[in-house]
Amino acid sequence: MKDSAFASRVGKINEILKQEGIDCFLVTPSSDMKYLCGYSIKGDERFLALVLAPDHEPFIIANILYELQVTETPVTEFTYWFDGEDPFSLLKTELEKRGIRPKTIAVDAAMPALFTLQLNALYPDARFVNGSPLVQPLRVYKDRQEMDRMIESTAKADIALKRCMDKGTYWVGKTESDFLAELAYEMTCLGLTAPGACVAVGANAAVPHHNTGDTVIEMGKCLLIDFGGSYKNYCTDMTRTYHFGEPSDKFKEVYHVVLEANLAGEEAAKVGNQLQDVDIAARKVIEKAGYGDYFIHRTGHGIGIDCHEGPSAGAGETTLIRPGMAFSCEPGIYLPGEFGVRIEDQVLIEEDGTTRVLHQLPKELTIIK
Repeated sequence: MKDSAFASRVGKINEILKQEGIDCFLVTPSSDMKYLCGYSIKGDERFLALVLAPDHEPFIIANILYELQVTETPVTEFTYWFDGEDPFSLLKTELEKRGIRPKTIAVDAAMPALFTLQLNALYPDARFVNGSPLVQPLRVYKDRQEMDRMIESTAKADIALKRCMDKGTYWVGKTESDFLAELAYEMTCLGLTAPGACVAVGANAAVPHHNTGDTVIEMGKCLLIDFGGSYKNYCTDMTRTYHFGEPSDKFKEVYHVVLEANLAGEEAAKVGNQLQDVDIAARKVIEKAGYGDYFIHRTGHGIGIDCHEGPSAGAGETTLIRPGMAFSCEPGIYLPGEFGVRIEDQVLIEEDGTTRVLHQLPKELTIIK
């Protein structure tokens, strides 16, 4: 392979395949394929796969329509098929050319049944296994290239939200969807792909996964924005909660409790601690303030190629925090019918063990007047 980072990942997977007695691993467009060769085009009904086999050079089999995209990957061997041809027979031929007659075949978890059924028919005596669990442990610990891309991704997200919030009271009278559209535009301009957000006004912010709609932004109401996108295949995920007009004393109290919990969680995000320690630290602050019943989700989740990856910063997660890990810290308090507050940062554990909070937008209560 042409890229040393991808070659290293593929090399590790091939060693695992050898240890597990797996003859080949077929990876269709998915998060795993992004990780192993950087290919990020969405899959369709045409069979396309990265083919890995121990002691063999990886190759991609693809419809000729995708020739220009697959040749941009670090893979150096390709096999193309045309509409009307049978890609599965071609795959078998290519494997036999390489002396590969698989008895055990791994496929990625995202592979459509449309393909797995035909592969089963092609190799009726083979054993098929889920290959994604072999990749997941490697994806937990980001290499330098991955870390740098996450740093870039989060920096762009900060800029996008700042550009929107700098408009201040312009947003009064606009809807959640109006804000989402502007934020998505700003993210796109900065090179973030697949932009998305949960934009929630007032009582809607008490619904952690509110579906952004036509609720109007008003003075006297909070605005919660949980958003992100992807840059060079790596995700950003952050949340900030603002208030239009002077907030009530209760809102101020809740906001400062959540902020204290966020800071406590990030303080616990240290090499050697367990991931659950992040959750324990944040939850303790909220419970002490009397709002424990209103913090209804884990404190964080792993993040990388997928916005939500494992393992989580939640109760019972004893995985040790180690260099290369990236996860969110996002405590929240949700008061049904009133309002909700969530403050979320992305945390990265650097190669030297330093804990780095990637988002730099201020977290102190910001009042828009």
